[in-house]
Amino acid sequence: MNAPRAITLISGDCQLDVQPHIGGSISRLTWKDIDILRRTPDSAVASSTVRQMSCYPLVPYSNRIGNGVLMVRDKTYQLRPNFPNEPHAIHGVGWQRVWEQVGEQVGQRGGQVKREDKQLVVLTYKHAPDADWPFAFEAEQTISLANNALTLAIRTTNLDAQPMPVGLGFHPFFPIDKTTTLQSAWSGVWEMGEDKLPTKLIPIPADANFTKARGVFDWKIDNCFVGWSRRAVLNYATHQTTLSASSACSNIVCFAPNDGRNFLALEPVSNINNAFALAAKGVANTGTRLIGRGDSFDISMTIAVISV
Repeated sequence: MNAPRAITLISGDCQLDVQPHIGGSISRLTWKDIDILRRTPDSAVASSTVRQMSCYPLVPYSNRIGNGVLMVRDKTYQLRPNFPNEPHAIHGVGWQRVWEQVGEQVGQRGGQVKREDKQLVVLTYKHAPDADWPFAFEAEQTISLANNALTLAIRTTNLDAQPMPVGLGFHPFFPIDKTTTLQSAWSGVWEMGEDKLPTKLIPIPADANFTKARGVFDWKIDNCFVGWSRRAVLNYATHQTTLSASSACSNIVCFAPNDGRNFLALEPVSNINNAFALAAKGVANTGTRLIGRGDSFDISMTIAVISV
């Protein structure tokens, strides 16, 4: 049997590789052969290691469900931990499942990619209740490349007889170096406990204030920020990358590990970390939603690149 193949989109100076069989993820986004998202090693593509991809979808929730305990109205469900060395369920199920391409890739003419064309591919994932998520749903991910900008959109539809809790997000990884600056704004941040779950919402500390652009290389972080402006700008020596998101993404998770890996994950999300448990405790503004059978919820984000 032939190995699954990536879907390559080319538009303008940008090129994108999509991996439907690896969690509907992206393994490469370049502009003028410069990596806009961190590039996935060939070995990670060959081994389907989704954690090393450039970007993957977070569906039907983002970040952690503490100890896998999902509370919905008066019911409690125990989810299976799905991340090494953690007791939590994390990032939903979509990133660890195979997605299917819908129809043909748009933007090709006679087998030849025309760089001026908008490139678009649609992927779907249909979920049956299991130990990782107890509700039936379908997710559709639309990936488009045009005018040196990547746009991702996710729509999730409840196929279950019961109302389904939902939260959505994206997990792009941006390469950074000592010259990279970040400009963005948020109004608060959730402190994290040793168990990596949020404990308290606090005002923005000085080291997390990027209202004015400043260097980001030494910022080590793994927190959820609320009241996000839905826009973040990364400045590099050769280009500027702007991340923007739809109105439902009023939260953003920022992750930069202190282990020598030079990236910054800026994750537009609709729900805060451990949102369902916090909502069950009466915490406001968690971003959780409950959708009925046949109802949908959607978000989108755009990553645009220009020369400097």
